[in-house]
Amino acid sequence: MTVPRDPLQRGLPRSMDVHIPLDAGVFGYNWALAGWTVQPDVLVVLGEGHPVGWVERGLDGGNGWVAVYAGYFLGDPVTQQAALRATAQEAARTVHQAYLEDL
Repeated sequence: MTVPRDPLQRGLPRSMDVHIPLDAGVFGYNWALAGWTVQPDVLVVLGEGHPVGWVERGLDGGNGWVAVYAGYFLGDPVTQQAALRATAQEAARTVHQAYLEDL
């Protein structure tokens, strides 16, 4: 299912006040999550300072995090279900893998 390519299209503020560095050993140099204290369930995945994708919690009605890359939920192509991750960092890793594989 397609989704907006950018969470800002959903009316979130332009300035982000949350920045969470991601493990350089896993992601490489200068990867982070950025977001808003007013909407802690949505975080942008930044790769070397540029938006690469985003992650969001609760779209399944629970606490799972989904990954969005290039305007699509990342998940199982057979079942057409978005992959749910336990943490924002795990969902960000899914975005990172899609970025590296140029999906």
